[in-house]
Amino acid sequence: MRKGAFPVNGPKAAGVIVEGIKTGAIKKAVEQGADLLEVRVDSFVDLDPASLAVSLRKLKKISGLPIILTVRSKKEGGLQPLSDRTRAALFEALIPYSDIVDIELSSSGIIENVVNSAKRNGKTVIISHHDFKSTPGDAALRDIIKKSRGKGADIIKIAAHAGSLRDLKRLARALLGDDDLIIIAMGEKGVASRVFFPMLGSLITYGSVTGKGKTAPGQLTLMEIKEAFKKYATA
Repeated sequence: MRKGAFPVNGPKAAGVIVEGIKTGAIKKAVEQGADLLEVRVDSFVDLDPASLAVSLRKLKKISGLPIILTVRSKKEGGLQPLSDRTRAALFEALIPYSDIVDIELSSSGIIENVVNSAKRNGKTVIISHHDFKSTPGDAALRDIIKKSRGKGADIIKIAAHAGSLRDLKRLARALLGDDDLIIIAMGEKGVASRVFFPMLGSLITYGSVTGKGKTAPGQLTLMEIKEAFKKYATA
């Protein structure tokens, strides 16, 4: 893994940038203490690769923070339906201007090319899996991790809906049983995981910058996460 993508020790929070790269939102994320920024390109209206490349350079210059490039597929929570061809073109154009690249394990049509492009450009690769209905069983979680490593993941992200304390424990076991993971429990019962799983080793947690741009069930604001870190992670 390219360690330069992680500027601080301890729990790290990414501010999620949605619906375009706007100076006000960028500055707000920095003021709120973001350690990284996730750019959710799938939420943008303007998807012209050339103009987005200019915007990413601007984002980097204003924030000075590592950038996670995400063009999420609709079936795993993307905010609009984008074809594999469109997503592949966006990744290819924007990877040079990012630090970390997130691609879903289920994106079988484009994952190999996206990972290879990221590696050629010296970027850290997150391979992700999202389940908005349930938490996979222990064996399924291990299988996701194994398959993601086989596809070239530097980091594996698993976000799953937690409907019970048992689900939370299952996700915590997966987190404690392996390295270089991002584990998130989604939904009302999973909210605490967004603060406390990073203290158990989950590499990144994600928070909305404005409070209106939440991209997953149970997502906290960046400010809420950073305040909780101050309260609990420095004890």
